[in-house]
Amino acid sequence: MIIKHVPMRSLRKSNVVSLVDYLTNTQGRQERVGEITVTNCHSDRHAAASLEMLNTQSLNTRAKSDKTYHLIVSFRPGELPSAATVRAIEARVCHRLGFGEHQRMSVLHHDTNNVHLHLAINKIHPTRYTLHEPYNAYRAFGELCDSLEDAFHLERDHHQVRKTSGENRASDMERQAGTESLIGWVQRECLEELRAAETWAELHQVLHHHGLAIQPRGQGLVITAGQGTFVRASSVARDLSKQSLERRLGRFQPPGFVQSAKPTRRYEAKPVRSRMDTTALYARYQQDRLARTQGRAVAMQEARTRKAQSIDAAKRAGQIKRDTIKLTMRGRITKKLLYATVSQTLRSDLRQIVDRHRRDCAAITARYQRLTWADWLRQQALAGDQEALRALRARDAARGLSGDTIMAVGTRLVNAVVGAHQDSITKQGTIIYRVGLSAVRDDGTRLQVSREVTNDGIEAALRLAVQKYGTTIAVSGSDAFKTRVAEVAARCRLTIRFDDPTLEQQRQRLAQESRRPPTPETPSTTGPKQAAPPRFTPPSDALLRSLAERERKRLQIIRTPTVRRFEARDQGMVRFGAVEQIEGRHFALVHRQDETLVLSIDEATLKQFASLKRGHSLRVSSTGSITLGRGRRR
Repeated sequence: MIIKHVPMRSLRKSNVVSLVDYLTNTQGRQERVGEITVTNCHSDRHAAASLEMLNTQSLNTRAKSDKTYHLIVSFRPGELPSAATVRAIEARVCHRLGFGEHQRMSVLHHDTNNVHLHLAINKIHPTRYTLHEPYNAYRAFGELCDSLEDAFHLERDHHQVRKTSGENRASDMERQAGTESLIGWVQRECLEELRAAETWAELHQVLHHHGLAIQPRGQGLVITAGQGTFVRASSVARDLSKQSLERRLGRFQPPGFVQSAKPTRRYEAKPVRSRMDTTALYARYQQDRLARTQGRAVAMQEARTRKAQSIDAAKRAGQIKRDTIKLTMRGRITKKLLYATVSQTLRSDLRQIVDRHRRDCAAITARYQRLTWADWLRQQALAGDQEALRALRARDAARGLSGDTIMAVGTRLVNAVVGAHQDSITKQGTIIYRVGLSAVRDDGTRLQVSREVTNDGIEAALRLAVQKYGTTIAVSGSDAFKTRVAEVAARCRLTIRFDDPTLEQQRQRLAQESRRPPTPETPSTTGPKQAAPPRFTPPSDALLRSLAERERKRLQIIRTPTVRRFEARDQGMVRFGAVEQIEGRHFALVHRQDETLVLSIDEATLKQFASLKRGHSLRVSSTGSITLGRGRRR
């Protein structure tokens, strides 16, 4: 795992309400926003809590820096920590940084290959109204990651600081935008030549060949690439700082004469190197970018023209009213009152015109939004462009799925069908499909079930693998995941074959057992009363969503609780919740840890539940038979 602080460098743009709105906005993707947790606030609703944090910040009038601390906790690809683990990690991180008593909100995001947790923390204390800024937080991040990985058995990551802040920002730009940064380009093209230069003249010559120049700025040196693009020399490499260069080459010397030879290379913001040729795609991207710029300019000019015409029309109408009053009305006081009314109406009309113009400008900006290279590829892939999808998957940042995955063996891969049924596509080219409460991720070679790994999700992943890749399937991951995959394949009678002989034998054995007629259970004459296992069709995905919405309204929480079908692995003690009747069928809702399980019940079981109170202990077997416990468990 990696912990990263996202500073807000412009104090004017710092707004905790805007940050919370961004974190909780689904952006039309069901898989983006997961669990939302509000801590140390009076309200559990994120909109009200953000206003509460803003009100607390307003009580500190002395602080001039950013009053909101934005933190990101990112997990390794394939890691899916439980809700309890995420909450424990959040608490320990905030306590270590000194924010244990501060107001905060955490939002879990699932729309990338790395599950990551956003923390919006109010740096103003809720009672003392003092600002807290962690000292040397980057050192605490490494220590925290090491301890948390050991405590929660997470996959280990690299936490040593090996890059400067400029290098980190450049790496983030290349990974998120997909285009080369000036720092990365200089490091790849001429860093070794710069280090080999023995005089300032040789250094200037190397830079000139690459269309660059070095010059003093402030207390250091900057490398410029023309058109106002420059970076600090120390950000490219620590040994290119002014102090290091003057120690090696002597006092700084500007270029002695104008170079006659033209540069052989120049920096351009082109796509980072990938495993496919993206020249044609990038040309399309530049054309689209130019068309967006021109379209935005035309639309803005039209909006300004409409605004000016509306203002002129309103002013003319006001002047006509004034002239009418002057010619037709008598009495000084009457005219004065009417003039005041006309002026008030004109001001109101002008405010409406300005507000309408602002809304039009916001709509135009959203319509002609300037997209980065990676975002444009995602947009084209969502529209069905297979070449754009391959370009996303060919990027070096596309590492592929890991962990509990399903893939094909010995068959020719079929291109993924990009259509309207997927939830979204990540910048690594992973397609996210929504299947009930589960999400199936497809990186082109592997399929992964994430977010509520249910049997329905595994079945959907297997059918998707058969449809796209073939019937010979390889399963990677834990033994428990492999066993569940074999059970689902046998229960659904899928025409597949596992490449693992042991797993294939297990599937065949389970398939044969599922074909045998069930043996009737002999009712027990002693012991607690036991209800017969349900023999009904399991609840549908639509019914589960309806029940989840009912539970959310009953609990008055902002996130949707986990509501899923009862499965054999859920056997054991549960707590009774309620009985729901939908479309003439009865369902029992029982609680197990943080989850709500749904079972189909018959009339006899319904009568037994009539006298039970919420929280009563029950025991459910793997077949779904229910044993009534002794009472309420506190």
